[in-house]
Amino acid sequence: MTLIVHADTPEGRRLRQSDPVLGRLIERIGEIRLSPSRSPYEALVGSIVSQMLSAKVAGVIKQRLTALIGGPLTPESLLAHDEEALRGVGLSYAKIRSIHDLSRRTLSGSLDYEALGVLPEAEAVAMLTQVKGIGKWAAEMFLIFSLGRPDVLSLGDAGLQRAAQWLYGRLNPDEAPGCLARYADRWSPYRSIACLYLWRAIDDGYVDGRSEL
Repeated sequence: MTLIVHADTPEGRRLRQSDPVLGRLIERIGEIRLSPSRSPYEALVGSIVSQMLSAKVAGVIKQRLTALIGGPLTPESLLAHDEEALRGVGLSYAKIRSIHDLSRRTLSGSLDYEALGVLPEAEAVAMLTQVKGIGKWAAEMFLIFSLGRPDVLSLGDAGLQRAAQWLYGRLNPDEAPGCLARYADRWSPYRSIACLYLWRAIDDGYVDGRSEL
């Protein structure tokens, strides 16, 4: 189910009350949406494929992979193809091994997608990073964008750090250093939502000064 947030939804009101500085950004940007993926497994395959590639190149490889499989990407269908077949669509050997590891863990149940939706963030990240090729940042992005979890924070995300420094340093430059970690506790239980607004501040030109807050 898609979560729709704006200044007057319960999530928006909670964030505005707990952090008026962020609240002004929420009011300015307006509505945002957070939609879980229909296939968490496919989303993780896509995450592995996309690593270190431009969106365009990653898209081409995903199209080739889907054509090779001839149907939905499933653990069974990907394990049925050996390394050379998958290498032919443009995947590196390292990514192939990661996809095969992901597939085996999915089939064995050691990667439990239902549990990932409810485990504490640190435990969910730990489960995901057991998969070859899935690091902490990729795990956090999966929890936010593919599972739609509303209360995840990626402290290591450079974009979030930059947007937070802009937001809190505009009025008081002394507030900028370390502000992402310092203010994030105010956003719980909607830290993912706060992150989405900070990313949108970059996309909409506020952070680089193309738009006025």
